[in-house]
Amino acid sequence: MLMIHYIELNQGLHTPVHTSYLRKQVSQSLCKELASNNFLVGLRTLADNGYLVYQANEDKLLNASARENENMWQLTSKGRMYAKELHSARMRPKRAYTKKSNK
Repeated sequence: MLMIHYIELNQGLHTPVHTSYLRKQVSQSLCKELASNNFLVGLRTLADNGYLVYQANEDKLLNASARENENMWQLTSKGRMYAKELHSARMRPKRAYTKKSNK
């Protein structure tokens, strides 16, 4: 979800992103191998919960660089709101705690 949010920040709202691009970007940020089935199940779960919407790339109308049978994913308003909150929480500076000495 954050990856789609970052893409929307750069290219505008309601930008469809194809599955292979998302999988490649997420795989690069992980330490372990990501099984393709697990990734698709995660995307479907986000869609079922109302955070993402997917549509087929019929006749390559949505994205010419994606395969014709590949799904395109977009954030819903609920997903966009959650991604904004998560993004702002990650960008917030962390508190620096100092250990008090017992003198």
